[in-house]
Amino acid sequence: MGTMIAASGGCLCGTIRFHAAGPLVHSLVCHCRMCQRASGAAFMGLMFVSSNDLTVTKGEARTYGSSTTGIRHFCGDCGSSLFFERVSSALHGILVGALDDPDLFDPKMHICLSGKQRWVNVADDVPCHLEKPEGMTPPGDYDPITGRLIERPSA
Repeated sequence: MGTMIAASGGCLCGTIRFHAAGPLVHSLVCHCRMCQRASGAAFMGLMFVSSNDLTVTKGEARTYGSSTTGIRHFCGDCGSSLFFERVSSALHGILVGALDDPDLFDPKMHICLSGKQRWVNVADDVPCHLEKPEGMTPPGDYDPITGRLIERPSA
C-alpha cells in the first residue's frame, strides 16, 4: 500500500473546507499549460487521492469542466482553486496551495515539462517527464490563448 495521508484544507475566505484521508495515489508537479491557466502560476502542485477519500466538510464548491475528463473545483465566493477531479479514473488532485499544511506535499515527479516556463528551474532530484508518464491520462494539445484542451477528432 502507498503512503497514507490525512490532510485538510480550504479556500481563502473560509467558505469551503475539505478533508482527505486515505492512500496517496500521485504526488506531482504539473507544468502543462492548462494547469498554468487554472492556477494562475507557472506550475501546479497536486496530491491525488481516490475520489472516495476526499470529503467537502463545509460549503459547496463550484465547478468548471476544463476537458472531457477533468472538472476543476473552486470557491464561488473568493475564487480559490481547491481540487481537480479526473472523472475518467475517479481521482481528485488536491491543489497544494489549498492545504492547511502545504509542507505535507512531497512531490514524486514533475510532468509535462514540455510546457515548463523557461525561467523555472527544476532543481529537485525527482523524476522529470516531458509529458505524462505511461498509465496517466493521455497528454493533450492545448490552445495557447485559452489553455483549454483541443479535442482531437476520432480516427
